[in-house]
Amino acid sequence: MRGILAARLAPVPAAGAAPGSRDLALEGLRGICACLVLYGHMTAPMRRLDPAYAPSERFWWFNLGLVAVFFFFVLSGYVIGLTVRAPFSAGGARGYLGRRLVRLVPVTTAAVLLAWLLLPQVAPGVVFGNLAFLQNFKPYPVVGTVEVMPDNLNLWSLNFEAVYYLAFLVVWWLAPRILWAVGLLIVGAAASAALPGDHILASSYAFGAMYWIAGLSVAWLAPVSGKPGNWPSAMLVILVMWPLAPLMDLLVLAHVPDRVAPLPMPSLHRMDLLPAFVWLLLSVTGRAERLARALGWICLSWATLALARGLHAGGIGEPGAVACYTVALVLAWMLAAWRPPVAPLARLAPLGAISFGVYAVGFPIEYGVFRAYWLPSGTPWTWALRAAILVVTTFGLAWVLERKLQPAIRRALRGAPASAT
Repeated sequence: MRGILAARLAPVPAAGAAPGSRDLALEGLRGICACLVLYGHMTAPMRRLDPAYAPSERFWWFNLGLVAVFFFFVLSGYVIGLTVRAPFSAGGARGYLGRRLVRLVPVTTAAVLLAWLLLPQVAPGVVFGNLAFLQNFKPYPVVGTVEVMPDNLNLWSLNFEAVYYLAFLVVWWLAPRILWAVGLLIVGAAASAALPGDHILASSYAFGAMYWIAGLSVAWLAPVSGKPGNWPSAMLVILVMWPLAPLMDLLVLAHVPDRVAPLPMPSLHRMDLLPAFVWLLLSVTGRAERLARALGWICLSWATLALARGLHAGGIGEPGAVACYTVALVLAWMLAAWRPPVAPLARLAPLGAISFGVYAVGFPIEYGVFRAYWLPSGTPWTWALRAAILVVTTFGLAWVLERKLQPAIRRALRGAPASAT
């Protein structure tokens, strides 16, 4: 561990795949994350899809939408690490920024304009703020608040992504030691919590950056060991860790409130997910076998202690949900020594190729389906009909944006390959 913390965050060409190569299993994992976000929104136990019917709360026993967003930060750092493999240079920085703009701007612009079309009452200033990636749930110093599009709340995370993309240039240029980079983030988060006034945005950026840097560190510093690790157990542990929230419980007992809640932003109270995220990433990519194994035992033990405490103290959910979490954790332990191939994830790579589009347009399309009062409503069957319309429309539009519009823009501007990175 000491050696890892002392390492510099700098590209190491021998650490992994060639620049621009695609990891199909990772693409599939990204597709799963986009589907989890869509699932979380459409199954919310409130009238957000059918104006006269709300689905059962049982659907939300497996709501991992925000977990998927946080894991997107890890994946984002990892993918940037894979695509940037040369030392910093002015030309390299320009090329990097150009690729990021082509990756983000077309789909984001379509998502913002779609949301504005469906809710034209939104002020133009809010629209332009979202087009410029300035939107957030908390105010900036001096500038104030730039609201997120109310019918596309998913866009909050794109502001975080834009911040991390720009901050990466500093990391790439200075190549700091991991200890210094993480230490600076911890000091910044602690200072923002201790200073008078509302500085939650700064601390949230810092905690989210820890996810991002974790992914970057894996890409640049974790050697490829060959065979994948136990990614199914990692997924099951994450499924259990999210609702049990063991670190949050400990901090609440210590009278440390979560000042971010209920906003969907990174906070200290959910940072116990980070080791499980790294375990999952290492396992899927076949990197740092010893570290992945150690993180696996740590995460399994931590989740087990959380479940045992929850069962003893009570109040961790409905009996049916607790039974599901228990079965999931028992299964994770039973599979602890398993190292399956990642072929099932790789088969989902086409879904991952449109994952950004699914994430960006799913929320406004859900709002549009909700406002389609001419559709039948009021029963489970009408909700299912609306859910089907939501899924088909979201995936169809995402495919057009990601596989047709974006590659065409890339070819027109730069003559780059059509495949998304």
